[in-house]
Amino acid sequence: MVSKSILFSRIAYNIILFVRHMIGVVQTPYETYRRLAKGEHLLQILPLLLVCIGYFGWSSLVHHGITAHPYLLTFSFGKLVAGFIVTYMLVVVSLVGVGRAIGGVGGIRTILLPWTYSLVPTIVWFFATSAMALLFPPPRTVSILGQAFSFLFLSFSLFLFFWKAILYYLTLRLGMKLSMGKIFIASLILFPLGALYAVALYQMGIFRIPFI
Repeated sequence: MVSKSILFSRIAYNIILFVRHMIGVVQTPYETYRRLAKGEHLLQILPLLLVCIGYFGWSSLVHHGITAHPYLLTFSFGKLVAGFIVTYMLVVVSLVGVGRAIGGVGGIRTILLPWTYSLVPTIVWFFATSAMALLFPPPRTVSILGQAFSFLFLSFSLFLFFWKAILYYLTLRLGMKLSMGKIFIASLILFPLGALYAVALYQMGIFRIPFI
């Protein structure tokens, strides 16, 4: 049986790694992803997953209102969390499966951490979007101030999109050891499947925009 002191040390060490890697995906993503692709210290994914779950709680409150019936809030929250967990597992399995099918070398362990940290831009965008909708609800005016706000938010979204694209590339490049050409081939397979899955999620009323 693992003693409490050893367990505490492991938790503390993984929290330190989490903070270090959170800074790394912003400042030095390539070096950070080389470490993440080793598949070590998997417990560090827990803080990120908890942040995602926290967002779904926040989103349910923003969407339905704090005065909504508790059962409605619980159902909405549970639906989002279940959709996220299923999507998360499907993406990881798909990245590994397609990567191996085209000659990649890697597995669940080498993909799990890189892909989980690639959720950072996703989390930032979803939190920012819900906060903006709460603070500046549509419809927004066509005034200079309204247009400036829309331009700034579009620029912010594009920045996060390109950051996400870089982390996606590094996930396959370092997690599955794929070349640029094979990453392009993998994307030709993964993106259409992802689009179909996103449509299915939308029709089921889980996500309007997939949380990936």
